[in-house]
Amino acid sequence: MLCKHCGLPLEEAQECRDYKSCPHCSQNCEEHIFYPKIMFGWTGKRVTSNNPTGIQSWCTRCRGNDNGPYADGIKCSDM
Repeated sequence: MLCKHCGLPLEEAQECRDYKSCPHCSQNCEEHIFYPKIMFGWTGKRVTSNNPTGIQSWCTRCRGNDNGPYADGIKCSDM
């Protein structure tokens, strides 16, 4: 599924300055939903050449089995 604003795949996280989109929240909203990167967490297990910082894919709330998007998310069209 593609973002109704930018046309990029919703299942692929996007980064914009200090914000990152959560693929799970984005797919639920049909538009990329961005949160501050601090909302994702980091782990050495996710470090790769494509992800050198090891940032998690989904926001911490979605990884905890909640279903976003959440009120503090910023839509792609508002970034």
